[in-house]
Amino acid sequence: MALRKITYNGHCFEIAYRKINNNAEKNIVFLHGWGSNKEVMSIAFERVFCDFNHYYIDLPGFGESPNEVFLSTKDYAEIINIFMESLHLDSVLVFGHSFGGKVAMLSKAKEVVLLSSAGILMPKHLSVKIKIYLAKIAKFFRVQLPFLRSKDAHNLSPIMYEIFKNVVNEDFSEVFATTTKKVSIFWGRQDRATPLSCGEQIARLIKGSYFFVLEGDHYFFIKQGDMIQAMYNQIYNQSTKPFLHLQILVFGKVQGVGYRKFAKAKAIECNITGTTENLRDGSVEIFAQGEESDMKQFLKHLAQGPERAEVSHISHTESESKRPFTEFIILQ
Repeated sequence: MALRKITYNGHCFEIAYRKINNNAEKNIVFLHGWGSNKEVMSIAFERVFCDFNHYYIDLPGFGESPNEVFLSTKDYAEIINIFMESLHLDSVLVFGHSFGGKVAMLSKAKEVVLLSSAGILMPKHLSVKIKIYLAKIAKFFRVQLPFLRSKDAHNLSPIMYEIFKNVVNEDFSEVFATTTKKVSIFWGRQDRATPLSCGEQIARLIKGSYFFVLEGDHYFFIKQGDMIQAMYNQIYNQSTKPFLHLQILVFGKVQGVGYRKFAKAKAIECNITGTTENLRDGSVEIFAQGEESDMKQFLKHLAQGPERAEVSHISHTESESKRPFTEFIILQ
């Protein structure tokens, strides 16, 4: 472990971090979630993304980085900016899990990977509303009732509890909608802390973002670092060949004639991934991704169709969705 002393708003912060030097030109800074630490992130990613140098950070107030002052999420981001500048880190990719995702979005990094990020407010359950109401009454009478705190607030110092109460109610919808960062989003399908619906909403808000769902809960990434690396490489297509994401509509007698099965067979043949489904207007919709040369061949097959089909015409446009697929799927 290393320590880096930085100054922000007149306060000195000791940032504990771990560096893995892969002698690379590019760097990744890993930001953990609320109540977590750098070790959680390093367990997941220390053996992958070897074309980057790794920096695993304990945010102030967590792990081995102390904190005694009130900080907003923006303050955390500025501290990370100063940390990166102090080490002269260029070409930085920032990974952010949960609360760390919000910090990453406010940092100066031009590229971010979000792992089940916080930032979308969900309606509070009745039990939570009752706890909040009781907590306000207790505060009025200056009575401490620790059992009313959420699990994320347990064992926090008074200042960290104040920070928690502030950051937990932040709505980052505007931040997501207006960002110019390159953003990749990974989510656990069984995540209950930040449900999958939050990830889907973030993906809709961030223009040009990539969204991928993996099996697992809020810490889905711990044993799937290699999968995330593979998906990241697929997303940004390390090949120098042009890569297309198309929305294709096929019109004519194309339903009930085996067209979707035909499309899947030709997609596999042409190295195309994506989805296909029947639409109510009688057409077939296909979301397809692949290299330009493969896509041209795939479109030729679609225009021909199976023997029982009668394709009148095909239209295709660049898809706004950049969600990556590992296979070609027929949707019901």
